[in-house]
Amino acid sequence: MIIQSPEILSKIAHWRAKQAAGEMTLEDYKEACAVLRANRAGASSVAAASKARARAPVNVESLKDSLKAFSKKT
Repeated sequence: MIIQSPEILSKIAHWRAKQAAGEMTLEDYKEACAVLRANRAGASSVAAASKARARAPVNVESLKDSLKAFSKKT
């Protein structure tokens, strides 16, 4: 799910009201598509960066040390 900024939420509400009233123009549709597409592209890049950080190499020696410390406590 994409978290929308207050500005985009306001625009979406405005477009929905215009659509319900039958006042939506071709320019309004173009603006809505452009804004929402840009927002999705931004979310996609943030998600890709997050996945890249998650794939960082694991320090196995640190994990082994943690397990040894844990086993000594029991």
